[in-house]
Amino acid sequence: MAQKLLAPILNGEMEWVYEEADQLFLQKEEEEAVRHTLIKNIHMTGEELSHMRFYSVIFENCSFQDCSFLRGEFNDVVFRSCDVSNSVFTDSYFNRTELSHCKGMGAIFGGSTILHMKVTNCNLDYANFDSSKLEHVHFLESQLRGSFLTQCHFKDVIWNGADLERASFFKTLLRGTDFTTSNIKGLILSDDAKEISGAVVDLYQAAELSRYLGVTIKS
Repeated sequence: MAQKLLAPILNGEMEWVYEEADQLFLQKEEEEAVRHTLIKNIHMTGEELSHMRFYSVIFENCSFQDCSFLRGEFNDVVFRSCDVSNSVFTDSYFNRTELSHCKGMGAIFGGSTILHMKVTNCNLDYANFDSSKLEHVHFLESQLRGSFLTQCHFKDVIWNGADLERASFFKTLLRGTDFTTSNIKGLILSDDAKEISGAVVDLYQAAELSRYLGVTIKS
């Protein structure tokens, strides 16, 4: 039985509100975690924010394009209407997080641990999750076209209305994964397509996947 997806723990009204980039830079300089804070309307490009820690934080209408959050820590964090396209989250830790109506095109999450994450109405085209651990992660009505979900460990990863066209699952085992509500056209798999063994698909998707197995289906 799948474990219940845990939502971020946010205790009422936030203690702090950040609306200036300098407030984030000060926390980084002092190597202090950002706690119980609403971060809104901050726009950055190409900034260095690696090793930062966020606990019980809401990011709202923020843009962090081409920024580095390398080895960051995100506990009980919500991203709403944010843009983190081409930013780097390599080797980061996420626990009880939500992304809603966000853009993360080309974002890099490689080598990260991602636990209890809900992704809703987001565009993560060409995002890279290579060698990441994803447990209790739900993708709802989101785009991950051309994304890299290679060599990942999956447990209770749910795809509901996801667009995974041309996504790569090379060396990621998908046993028990239900793709019936999602677009899986043109998936990239290994030569023997062992990744899809035990996956759940509908009749049309089975016909699409049959080409990996050297099978021809006649109507």
